[in-house]
Amino acid sequence: MFLVDIQKEIKKIAPAIQLNKEKIKILFVEKLQNNEPDFLHMFQDDVNKIEGFTMSLIDMVFGAVMQESLKQFIPSIKPMVHQYQSLGLLPDHYKNLGKYLIISIREALEESVTHEEIIAFQLIFYRLAEIATRLEKSDYKKVKIGMQTWFFKSFRVVKKVQESDLVVLIYIVPIDGKIAPIHGTDNFVSVRLTMLNEAPSLQKSYRVIEKTGHKGYVMIINRSANIHKNDHLTEYLFNQLSEGDTLEITLPKRNSC
Repeated sequence: MFLVDIQKEIKKIAPAIQLNKEKIKILFVEKLQNNEPDFLHMFQDDVNKIEGFTMSLIDMVFGAVMQESLKQFIPSIKPMVHQYQSLGLLPDHYKNLGKYLIISIREALEESVTHEEIIAFQLIFYRLAEIATRLEKSDYKKVKIGMQTWFFKSFRVVKKVQESDLVVLIYIVPIDGKIAPIHGTDNFVSVRLTMLNEAPSLQKSYRVIEKTGHKGYVMIINRSANIHKNDHLTEYLFNQLSEGDTLEITLPKRNSC
C-alpha cells in the first residue's frame, strides 16, 4: 500500500474515530489494565492521564498523514518521545500499545470501519513507532553516560532539604560519576523504586534542575502537585528517603508536550 493510499484510508476513518473517541479510550484502558499493568503504573493508574495518552497516539497518526512524507513529521514526534521516555516508556511498549489501540478502534467502530482503513492506520502507527525507537536510541548513544538498563541509572542521595511543608529538594549524584547536562528549562526525570508490598516497581516523574557547585541534579518533590491518593512514591521521597540512599532515575527530558 503506497503512502498516498494509506493517507486516503486514514482520512476516511478519522471522522469515525473522533466520533467514538470516548469509547476507544475506555476500551484501550481496559485492555492495558488486563494486559499491560506495568505501563499503567507509569501514570500512577490515573485514568485521565492514560486517556490523554491514548488520544496523543491517535493524533500522532492523524498528524503524520497530513504530511507529504513521514520525515517531515519527525520534529513533531520528538517532543512526545521525550516526554514519555522520561516516564520509562520502553521501545517494546510501542508495539504492544499499537496492538491494543488498533484492537480498541476496531471494536469501537465495528461495522463502520473497513479492513483497508485498519491496515492503513496500523502501517502508519508502526512506522512512527520505529522512528520513535530510533530517536530514543540516538539520545542515549549521544550522551553515553552508562545507563544500567535502557533508561535507568543509579544515583546517591547526598543532601535532602525541606524547603516547606510541601516542598523538598533532593540532591543526587551518579554513583559512577558520569552525568549528562540539562538543557533548557522544565526538565523531568522518572524515578523508579521497588518497595515492600508494592508490585510492580513504583515510578513517577519529577522536576529536576542543576545548581552551581553540585555535580549532579536536584529533584524538586512537591506534594501539592501530587494529590493522587495512591501516590506512595512521592510520600516515600518526601518522608522516608534519607541521605545515602540510592535511587534509579532516567535521563532528564524536557516536558515539551
